[in-house]
Amino acid sequence: MENIYIRELKYYSRKNILEILQNNEKALEKLLKFDIVKFTNEGYQFAYVGVIIIENIIVNVYPKYIPSKDNIKWDFKQVIQVIKKYNKSKDEFNYQNDELEDISYNRLSMMLFFLEDYFENGIYTNIQSILETNGNGEIDWNRTVNDKVAIIQDNKPYYVELQTKYKINDLFNYFRLLHEYIITECSQYLEKARLLELFDLTPVELSDKELDDFGDVDLILEKLEKELNVEFNTHKIKLLQSMHSYLSNKNAHTNENYLTLYGTSAYHEIWEVICAHVFGDKLHKKLRDLNLPVRLNSKYSPNKELIKLIKKPKWIYKDIYPKEAEGTFIPDIVTIYNNEFVILDAKYYSLKFSQDKLDGQPGLESITKQYLYELAFKDFIETHQFSGVKNAFLFPTYDGEIENKGHVKLDILSNLRLEDIQVIMLPAGEINQMYLDNKKIDISRLDLWRKNGKVKAKSE
Repeated sequence: MENIYIRELKYYSRKNILEILQNNEKALEKLLKFDIVKFTNEGYQFAYVGVIIIENIIVNVYPKYIPSKDNIKWDFKQVIQVIKKYNKSKDEFNYQNDELEDISYNRLSMMLFFLEDYFENGIYTNIQSILETNGNGEIDWNRTVNDKVAIIQDNKPYYVELQTKYKINDLFNYFRLLHEYIITECSQYLEKARLLELFDLTPVELSDKELDDFGDVDLILEKLEKELNVEFNTHKIKLLQSMHSYLSNKNAHTNENYLTLYGTSAYHEIWEVICAHVFGDKLHKKLRDLNLPVRLNSKYSPNKELIKLIKKPKWIYKDIYPKEAEGTFIPDIVTIYNNEFVILDAKYYSLKFSQDKLDGQPGLESITKQYLYELAFKDFIETHQFSGVKNAFLFPTYDGEIENKGHVKLDILSNLRLEDIQVIMLPAGEINQMYLDNKKIDISRLDLWRKNGKVKAKSE
């Protein structure tokens, strides 16, 4: 299979994008329909990060912050590992999406599930309990006492026959063998597609069987459904359901217009999660667990989460019957550093900001909201005597240093003595690795808010 690397949101002419898709018009139509590819007056662009498989071609769409393909295999592998960890944290196990017809977001995810689950939990097992009389296994005293006659001597019961039990793993169980076949097929497909290394997996050869050895697909599905009706183990149920789904859709990928995808159309959400983890977001911490400059004031409930301090809008009908709205504005990250209240917002923008140029910046709404976050916490900040507030946007960059580019201000809000918003460029590769390694930035060493300065990233 041919592997192609494409930058997210890069513009292509119709001719060029069809060349990438091997002139598959129907594939392009489907990608446009589901916003994987978008069209504007400037051309076509992949609004996606991840892997797209179309017949014998694999399109690897890498994030827009990566400027070139110099180290693209390593960079893209890291991105895929980030997506995998993010998906796992969301426990995304639903492989079905009826609205997507024969475009499948699920097949590659399903194959990865089978392999990763195998490496973690092994093969589907069917443990049988065997009962014997006077066997070598553990004595089943309940059955022995209830089923056998004892000889009484000196007022003590003696049993000539003992009921014993032991357990065996049925290596020739139908579903175990089916599981081995599916894992082997998935491994072979991913190896042929040269995707095993990308997903940090090794080849698995467990079976030399063909699908026909298990009967026709309808028979296999019927057996799986019957087994599901009598199985109560949660993990085994998940495996049986996955095998059923995999075989139900097995023939779909042979369709010449079939697409399978692994990735996201919303990488900005992943960037937010990465930054929240690395910078130690405290929004969902209870107030009693925060390291405040002074003791928590009694007017605040210690069991209340920090995020709950942000008020929701109230709709008041004719000065009575106030109705509280469901939503409100929520910052990405709030943390505490050196008795300062720190508000950070992860911005997945391709910002170009220098003395001579400004391009790709967030709009007015993002700026005003960042000021309003400080206002939302104003009473809490003043009551607990924080020494100051720091406000910042966090942008991904490919550069190897954390850089404070300056700040953005809006006079009508800045004049209210609100903190202006620092513009911080983060080396995404390093920040990604901290996320993957469950590390956090030592904020005390970073000096993120030093204007127009550079400081090398450190992790703890």
